[in-house]
Amino acid sequence: MPLPPLGYASGMKTASSFTTGLCLTLIGIGLLNSASARNEMRVRIAEPEVRPAVERIELTGSFVARRAARLSPRISGLVDTIAVDAGDAVARGDVIVKLDDRLAELALAQAEAGLRQARAAHDEAVRLRDEALRLSESQVIPSTEIEARQSAVVVTQARLDLAEAERATAAERQARHAIVAPFSGVVAQRLTESGEWVETGAAVAELVAADDLWLDVQAPQRLWPLLGGNPEVNVIVDALGGASFPAAVAARVPVSDPQARTFLLRLTLSEADPNITPGMSARVELRLTADSDALLVPRDALVRYPDGTTTLFVVDQQVSPPRAYQREVTVSRVDGDWAVIEAGLTPGRAVVVRGNEMLRDGDAVRIVERPGSD
Repeated sequence: MPLPPLGYASGMKTASSFTTGLCLTLIGIGLLNSASARNEMRVRIAEPEVRPAVERIELTGSFVARRAARLSPRISGLVDTIAVDAGDAVARGDVIVKLDDRLAELALAQAEAGLRQARAAHDEAVRLRDEALRLSESQVIPSTEIEARQSAVVVTQARLDLAEAERATAAERQARHAIVAPFSGVVAQRLTESGEWVETGAAVAELVAADDLWLDVQAPQRLWPLLGGNPEVNVIVDALGGASFPAAVAARVPVSDPQARTFLLRLTLSEADPNITPGMSARVELRLTADSDALLVPRDALVRYPDGTTTLFVVDQQVSPPRAYQREVTVSRVDGDWAVIEAGLTPGRAVVVRGNEMLRDGDAVRIVERPGSD
């Protein structure tokens, strides 16, 4: 076999080395690209919004009856009968407690008899006066007699008026032996028993109007100027399985508690529910819209640290691949899914809302989802 030409073997070696080097270079480039692709963090971004912020505030309160009364007698006496018990519903004018009124009945009967007597005497005086006036036309009766009979009418009229007043006084005294409901409601408690002697002003029963309720809430004093309009109010009653009811502000009582720095906020439900009773608690959600615009970002964009620092990542999409940069921000408040940014962020910078847990400042990112995309 003839020997290869001089230099052939070295040429083959040189070509083989070049091919091997080229392959290694291509493999290295591929590995670098692959590593770069792996280092791009997959994130979702969102655009901040500039609009009036809505502040959501949650408070607690209790239902109270608009009308509640501790009923007491207007006259002292012995309790004769009690017509109701705790939990009974009564209508306005129904008798709650009745005192022994036997003496009042006798006094009324006496006054009525005196009234009848006075009326009869007055009628007789009027008849005699009229008779005297007719006889005076024929001049068969002296004028002094006519005058006397006219005076008798005046005297008997006064006695009749007195008798009528005495009869009305006796009737009112008898009526005061019955303690009646001043309004329709439910008896909350009974405070006396038959046979007890009760004095004027002593409570014998408590009555509440259970179908006419307020919801009283102690609100922070900073909310006073914000509740003058018509804020959106929602009431959640846990005792009714978390049932929710729209409500409206009925009154702001301008007397604050100097210790708690709160004032009384009184609400009324737009739709009454018969299952809500006085004393029942409720949660109140207030939604207050600010007068000026604010910068808002999704709450998921915030990254909080144990030292109280709050940051978020903004994305620079002008470079390839896009990069995320961490920014420290000041959060005014969080309302539901949105956070109000007070400082540290300018409008128009997209923020990372998913995938920001492992990000570091300056990391390359791959945007895998945008707002509104599928």
